[in-house]
Amino acid sequence: MEESAKTSLTAVDRIADGDGLQVLKAAIPYLPQTAQKPFSVYVKAMEVHNLLSYYNNPVHACSAPDTEPDAMLQDIRAYCTDAQRQSLDQTLNLINALKLYQEIQKIS
Repeated sequence: MEESAKTSLTAVDRIADGDGLQVLKAAIPYLPQTAQKPFSVYVKAMEVHNLLSYYNNPVHACSAPDTEPDAMLQDIRAYCTDAQRQSLDQTLNLINALKLYQEIQKIS
């Protein structure tokens, strides 16, 4: 999968994709009608397997991503409508203003 297509997936979808289940998903509409349903279920089962394997691995289970609220909002922003993005942008601007205010308070 192209890196740009891979980055358009959410973090959980990238984990579930494993070693390229998106390629298999893209092929499903071209399979015979009778094979599409079982193949789709198989791909979903592999996604669940990949997720369970990832979260059962102690190294991954203990690793915490950036826990800043603005980082989470930035990630969510890519999947929002225009109206939702505007609201998130206002929230992000407020968070950034508060961070700046806190930095100024530290200096004073």
